[in-house]
Amino acid sequence: MHDLEQLAEATAALWEAHPELRSCVVKLNEGFSGEGNARLALAPLQLADVSARQRRQRLRAALDTLPMPSPRWRELMGQQGALVEAWLEGGEELRSPSVQGTIHPGAAGRPGAVEVLSSHEQVLGGAGGQTYLGCRFPAADPYRAALMRHGARVGEALAQEGALERYAVDFIARRFGERWELQAIEINLRQGGTTHPYMALNAITSGRLEPGNGLYRSPTGTPLFYRATDNLCSPQLRGLLPIDLIDIVAEAGLHYDPAQLRGSVFHLLGCLSEYGKLGMTCIGRSAAEAEAVYEATEARLVQAAAERAGGLTGPLR
Repeated sequence: MHDLEQLAEATAALWEAHPELRSCVVKLNEGFSGEGNARLALAPLQLADVSARQRRQRLRAALDTLPMPSPRWRELMGQQGALVEAWLEGGEELRSPSVQGTIHPGAAGRPGAVEVLSSHEQVLGGAGGQTYLGCRFPAADPYRAALMRHGARVGEALAQEGALERYAVDFIARRFGERWELQAIEINLRQGGTTHPYMALNAITSGRLEPGNGLYRSPTGTPLFYRATDNLCSPQLRGLLPIDLIDIVAEAGLHYDPAQLRGSVFHLLGCLSEYGKLGMTCIGRSAAEAEAVYEATEARLVQAAAERAGGLTGPLR
């Protein structure tokens, strides 16, 4: 949709098809990292108590004041379009996994072969809980194989349409007892936040992904895991040079050690001195070890930032 009237009509149609919905999410078509998304609560609008015409009026008024991250979102909607989707709730646990793949060129106009590259658990945050902050690799074991199958099917459909190279599919995973339900919610035809960490893992370990189970193994057969972010920020880190950062981590024994197959590697270092922002990928031989490396690296950077700022402390954001 390209204006509020169309968007209100589509939102009304979505609710009328699913009157149990308590919320929906509005997305700019070209938004990224959740920055073009906003949640709209439907329950307070009491849509079941009014006529179809009044229902659309209420939705139009609510959409007009929607707290989208970009104040220019109505202008952007006119340019690129927007969509509205059901906001899934329920279940005993909610996660946001994703799967990444690539489509190789085909011969003589035939669809290219699809290769599933990786799966991740996305770490989301921000005001609406939809901003991409980082990821864990690989996706959780209970649904990783199903996630990769679904990702491959999406890739095959894209290949039939002539798509090439990288793509990613975002999912919502909801747990009901022992059962996990997967719902695909978005396709991205580009590199994403999970691309660089996985490429870093591949470059420094020379390992390979096992297609059957989605585990990544080093040349010696050791399974490898990581926790990564491209959004580790603190004003206290401003002025810190990349070489200073490397020295801090190396002195703490937290740099990547190829013999131990554990440690941290960094990217976005060009943003460090001016903006106090960096990215890092923390690798371990288990999910718990990768998480421990991440927490230890963050804690050491917090300490170093506090020392530089004269003793102030607090977590990085």
